[in-house]
Amino acid sequence: MRVSWLVAVGVAAVVAAVGLWALRRPSESPERQVLAAAEAMAAAARAHDPAGVLEHVSERFQSPEVGGKPELRAYLLGQLLRGGVVEARLIESRVELRSPEEARLSARLLLGQTAGGLDLGQRALEATWVREDGNWRVLEARVRPVE
Repeated sequence: MRVSWLVAVGVAAVVAAVGLWALRRPSESPERQVLAAAEAMAAAARAHDPAGVLEHVSERFQSPEVGGKPELRAYLLGQLLRGGVVEARLIESRVELRSPEEARLSARLLLGQTAGGLDLGQRALEATWVREDGNWRVLEARVRPVE
């Protein structure tokens, strides 16, 4: 009787473990993780949250339009905290994985401010993302107007 009880408990434990394994959430692809981080940055910009934007930016960040991360921080504070409703939306996004630690995001960015009037412009965004401490962060970005 004792042996059959142990076998029953063992089988139940194995069935439970297999069930949990089968129900586990599949890990997101690196491409999806990069896109999710970029969407989180846009949401933080809409919420006037510079820290939420900068959380996804590498300390080694460089951009020809802005400079490094300290200059980006100053730019964001000036833009996000001066008023108006910031609009930042990614459209036509595409992520290309270059290695397990690097990805390239290409997208169109609707960017602007609505303070009495609507001033939204489309810009082309090209950004290199790197995995740092298990998180994807922007290493370099180039933003240019779409003609």
